[in-house]
Amino acid sequence: MSRTKKILKHYEPRIDSDLANFEILDWASGASQTARFAALADNVPLSGKSLLDVGCGLGDLWAFLKQRSLEVDYTGVDISEKMLSAARKRHENIRFVCADLFADCGQDSIPFGPGTFDVVFSSGTFNLNLGNNISFLPAAIDRLREFSHQYIVFNLLHIRTPQQSSRYAYYDPAVVMEQITLDQWSTQLLEDYLQNDFTVICRRQCPR
Repeated sequence: MSRTKKILKHYEPRIDSDLANFEILDWASGASQTARFAALADNVPLSGKSLLDVGCGLGDLWAFLKQRSLEVDYTGVDISEKMLSAARKRHENIRFVCADLFADCGQDSIPFGPGTFDVVFSSGTFNLNLGNNISFLPAAIDRLREFSHQYIVFNLLHIRTPQQSSRYAYYDPAVVMEQITLDQWSTQLLEDYLQNDFTVICRRQCPR
């Protein structure tokens, strides 16, 4: 089964249920989802920025930013059109785009140009165990770098997580920080907001 089919099979059956948003998106709780969003908002200047939310799901980040009164030019992207249809019902007049940014495809099939966004954020996108998460991550972050003018921010499940499940991928922060060393980018590690999670902030030293 392809990477895309595995992801859709995991998430799409939940969409039409009576589950809360965080349950549809497979987060442990609404509080843990919010903590991941706060790691972004508390450490990256977002006001007035353009932001790409990769794996946006139901657009919960947009709701979080609105609640914080942060004026952000928001775009959400997800590989599931069914998920985005649900997101559009929750958030009218918000830009949601169906695309797979990590697909091995030609540049013409990618809907965003180089350096389109000030901030590229990815929350939980790399958590589902697809069998090649560790080797896939560096290439995925390199792809996200193409669209970022200033910041790339992503979170991962921490290897110290108790009661781990084979459904998910867990990462060693030290290994990840070595993997994503990027020329002309500085990196910052945050691992004090949740026991089972960490966030990496990459900042371009010389913004385009």
